[in-house]
Amino acid sequence: MSDNFLKNYLRGEASYGFWNIVARGIAGVNTFICISALTLYEYGSFQLLLASYAGVSVLLNIGSGVIRNDILRFEAEGHSEKAKKLFIEVFIFRFATGVFLWLAVFFSAPILSLKYGPDYILLIKVISFLFLHDALISNLTTLIEMRKKFNVVASRFSIAKFSQLAILVIALIFYRVDLRVVVISMVLSLFISMIFIIKPFIESYYSWDNIKKSKDHFLFKILGSYGKWEVVEPAVSRFSSLFETWAIKLFINTEAVAIFSIAQMIISTLSGLLPVKTFLTLIPLQINNEEKLRKIYTNSIKYLSIFSITVALVSFFIIPIIISMFFVKYEVSLPYFRALLLTLPLHTIIGISSIFLISLRRQKFLFSQKILKIAVVIPLYILLLPRLWLWGLVAETYIWLSVVMFSVYFYLKNTTPRLFITWIDIFKFSSEDKTFLSGLMYDVKMYTRKLLHI
Repeated sequence: MSDNFLKNYLRGEASYGFWNIVARGIAGVNTFICISALTLYEYGSFQLLLASYAGVSVLLNIGSGVIRNDILRFEAEGHSEKAKKLFIEVFIFRFATGVFLWLAVFFSAPILSLKYGPDYILLIKVISFLFLHDALISNLTTLIEMRKKFNVVASRFSIAKFSQLAILVIALIFYRVDLRVVVISMVLSLFISMIFIIKPFIESYYSWDNIKKSKDHFLFKILGSYGKWEVVEPAVSRFSSLFETWAIKLFINTEAVAIFSIAQMIISTLSGLLPVKTFLTLIPLQINNEEKLRKIYTNSIKYLSIFSITVALVSFFIIPIIISMFFVKYEVSLPYFRALLLTLPLHTIIGISSIFLISLRRQKFLFSQKILKIAVVIPLYILLLPRLWLWGLVAETYIWLSVVMFSVYFYLKNTTPRLFITWIDIFKFSSEDKTFLSGLMYDVKMYTRKLLHI
């Protein structure tokens, strides 16, 4: 593991880790301002709006995982002409889709708002610009990360949160913070942050300047073969998420959407601390070395599962103190948050395994997982929500994560290149682990010092 993969991984995760701390700190201030200003009903409406956007934006993600993976694999195999052509094809396709969705949602906002008034129409129109942003940003960051400029991509989120904070502070001074200001600040800050990665993108693309793009067409060939499973996979995934949000509203109320969203948001934030952001870029570059791939998988599951358990234990005591001090009206979310903490190691194992499955082009299996989720989760919503309310969602979460974890485990164990690890292996500490961790801590210190110096 003391090779280029580990060095690139540490350098990338050091960048993401540093900027993640900065971004989370600023985001915490933004969240404090927003949820202090908004009522439970307004925050619940905000979550419903975001969930609805996510349901439509699935069209921007058609085949995104497999396409990104193949661009990286082409480059790793020395076929830069194919990587360049595929990148250009997907860039044009995504941007055209983004423009279409923006125009469609923007001009149909009065219809989409249904019984809500002109304020909600404005919010829908503002949110529609995210289609343009997302269509561009996914293309720009793919190429920048392929050149291993992780620090550029990692800093973007911090720039966005700082920009949003500036807008919110200005609104507090000269106006007030309401739902309209929150939505505008979120959308505008994302576009501001995108400006800072245009130059690195141009520099990254210029590396292909002497490469003549392939005359073949790859995009629809990929989407028509092993990529076809990922064409509909995002739609299936977003459907289940959208169903959950609206099911809470229908079976309980809008305030319940806000309460459970806060608990989920904290869990999602903690999951974001997991240092795997470089994996989607680095794993495809190692795909032809099965022995190294198995070693990376085993060590990743082992060390990052222990890391997630540690985060869960610390958060059990720290997060409630923070909520009680600064977000008193959301203390009602704490029991659900505590109950969901043990999902962190499950999310870790599933998340890492999914990255390897994408890199191995196992899109058919990943798609089957989404179908399985609908078959398992939706009946659980209908069965548990009316009887157990939000505790029904907690039970559903554990049931589903257990099902998917064991299905992924047995699949990887019985298919080439046979990636698996037992619970005993996770908690077993050998001399090899001691040597590895000593070297790892030294490298982490070096990269962190270098990053802070920069």
